[in-house]
Amino acid sequence: MKTKKYVGLALLFISLTLAITLGINFMLYAKDDHLFSEGITISGIDVGSLTKEQAQEKINQTLENWLAQPLEFQAGGEVITLPLAALNPQVDLETPLNEAYKIGRKASLFARTQKAATAQDARFELGLTWDEQRLAETLAESLGLLNKEPVDATFKIGANNLMEIQPDQPGQAVQADALVNQIKELEPFQDPAPLKVELQEVAPALRAADLEAKKIDGLIASHTTWFDAANLERTANVRLAAEALDGTLIEPGEIVSFNEIVGERTGDKGYQDALIVVNGEFVPGLGGGICQVSSTLYNTGLLANLKIEERTNHGLAVAYVPLGQDATVVYGAIDLKMRNTTGGYLLLRSKISNGSVTIEFYGKRTSGQEIVITNQVEKVIPFETEIIHDPTLAPGTQIVKQNGQNGYIATATRTIKVNGQVVETQSLGKSSYIPSNKIIVKGPEPPAKPKPDPKPEQPAPETPQEPETPAEPDPTEPESTNSGAGASETEGEPGTEAPGDEG
Repeated sequence: MKTKKYVGLALLFISLTLAITLGINFMLYAKDDHLFSEGITISGIDVGSLTKEQAQEKINQTLENWLAQPLEFQAGGEVITLPLAALNPQVDLETPLNEAYKIGRKASLFARTQKAATAQDARFELGLTWDEQRLAETLAESLGLLNKEPVDATFKIGANNLMEIQPDQPGQAVQADALVNQIKELEPFQDPAPLKVELQEVAPALRAADLEAKKIDGLIASHTTWFDAANLERTANVRLAAEALDGTLIEPGEIVSFNEIVGERTGDKGYQDALIVVNGEFVPGLGGGICQVSSTLYNTGLLANLKIEERTNHGLAVAYVPLGQDATVVYGAIDLKMRNTTGGYLLLRSKISNGSVTIEFYGKRTSGQEIVITNQVEKVIPFETEIIHDPTLAPGTQIVKQNGQNGYIATATRTIKVNGQVVETQSLGKSSYIPSNKIIVKGPEPPAKPKPDPKPEQPAPETPQEPETPAEPDPTEPESTNSGAGASETEGEPGTEAPGDEG
């Protein structure tokens, strides 16, 4: 009997214990207070026993404090600080909150109890991402003070038009990509360590050594032409064009354009009317005379051994340069272009003095080089005389409106010598110049003068005369001849100051 009694008591105890346990667990399950399980952390922030709202508020406050911290960027001896918030990190708080909140919340009571028991030291991390392009732009802007532009080697023209070189200086640029990688490794809520800024050297575009190799070291070519300084309008035009050219620096390989440098010839710039050539005749036109400057430049370019890219001769021959060595220009239509093929820099200088214009090229001299320009007339085309009758003129009047000028076909050659030996001969092309007719304007023929009536002869009284004794001829006395003064007409040399299209 005692045995049965003990067994009954044991069964009763077990039943009561089980009932109590089940009751307690049922009450806990039914009461779910929506709290995080104990021991759960998110990026080191303890959220155990907190509601979702409390956990989110706690993490946001910590995040705000962390983003307000300064991040140091160190570059040599310089330090730049930026708040982390300025780098605009993107934080995913929702995902770790939801994952952490699931701990201890399963459908099964026993599964939930088992999971809650394993929640101790459960760690979740915030999702921290960066917009790399925006981050790189922010860094480039914020750290721009660390960037230094390279300084190209420069030069100035000193005494005797020689080049004085100023040294170059390398620059530096922030390596934003390397910084982006360092920032991506930052841990949320951890005090950020200073970041080392990598600076890349930026080479200058033009180094002193480059300039030294192309250095201007002396005069390499010069040419002078002459003009009538008493022609004030033409002289003013020549002076303006020459002044526009003066001081032009031409880089190796660069094309020098007369029209680009001198610009449009306008009255606002001071250009005046002087003779130009239109349809084979000389007429006043704005900027007349500047073709003398372009022709002088052309000859200087030939002597400097520049490559001729574009050149046109005048329609009529001109007097200030030999045949085949002129270069006409018309703004917007005809240009003189030459390429700097010397391998160095060129400085163009021009000056006006006592009725002359001189153009010089300073550059890198070539030892032993000599350049000779020669020309040859292949054909002379005589001018004709044109008579224009003008009934408004007084009878018998004759006016020479234009002197005649021959036309020509000529060639020019450039010969390059080194140490006296010919190394190259270049044809500069054929130039054709039309003749300019002599133009005479005549008035009506004068009326013929009436002949006077003949007077009757009066017989002279007879006077007796003694016969003369004939004299002996003197053999030393020359025979007498009649001579009359006449006018001779000479043709001018090619273009007696005949300006080309613009002079």
